[in-house]
Amino acid sequence: MIKKFLATTAIAAVTAMPAVAGTLADPVVEPPVMPVYEPETDWSGFYIGANGAAGIVNPGAVMYYGGGAHAGYLNDMGDFVIGAELNYNYVVNSNDHLFGLDAILGYDAGSIMPHVTVGGAYVVNPAVFGVTAGAGLSVMASDSVMLTARYRFGWDPVGGNTMHHGTAMVSFKF
Repeated sequence: MIKKFLATTAIAAVTAMPAVAGTLADPVVEPPVMPVYEPETDWSGFYIGANGAAGIVNPGAVMYYGGGAHAGYLNDMGDFVIGAELNYNYVVNSNDHLFGLDAILGYDAGSIMPHVTVGGAYVVNPAVFGVTAGAGLSVMASDSVMLTARYRFGWDPVGGNTMHHGTAMVSFKF
């Protein structure tokens, strides 16, 4: 009886070996995948701020500089941001006033937003209305502070004057 038990155990052990036998190759161990965390930035909301501006008006290449204020609204729609902005600049060296209204289309790249603008500008003295197009880059410095640099090209369709306008802005978002 012991011989039968030993024989049966030996046969069972031999037939079970292939089930537990390994290969000569080392097992492949996959490294753990670390999730990439990208903080989500929401550009939506109203904002107001102050800005400095400088530019050149042609013909005559008249340089100007000044400062002013702006207010606007942005709507973050995922990858794209749309909005509108009203701005005012006091031109120091000519004692003039420059108003602008722009539509904004931007790309939400996290805490930075490259954007393009299209709109209009009005110069008080002499009274000139023109169309503008531009591009800029906004950076979300904190949840409520935006920093923006923007270039706009303006054109007076009646008089043929052109304007190159650069602006640096600090905005507080609500």
